[in-house]
Amino acid sequence: MYPQLSLAVEIFLCAPISTATVERDFSTMNRILTNLRNRLTIEHLEQLMRISIEGPSDLDDDLKDLIINCWK
Repeated sequence: MYPQLSLAVEIFLCAPISTATVERDFSTMNRILTNLRNRLTIEHLEQLMRISIEGPSDLDDDLKDLIINCWK
C-alpha cells in the first residue's frame, strides 16, 4: 500500500543498533597497525585482526601451521 514507507522500514530494521563492534574492530586494527608495521598488506592485516578478535585457540592446527610457516 505504501511502498516507500515499506522500503524505509526495511532499511531501518537492517541498520545496526550499535557501533560498538565497528569501533572495537578499528581499535584492534590500530593496535596491530603501528608505525613499525606500516607495510603490512591488507591480507596480512585481516589475518592478524581475525586472530586478535577470534583468538588463536579457535584456529585448528593446520591453520596455525600455515600461519607460522607464512611468517617464517
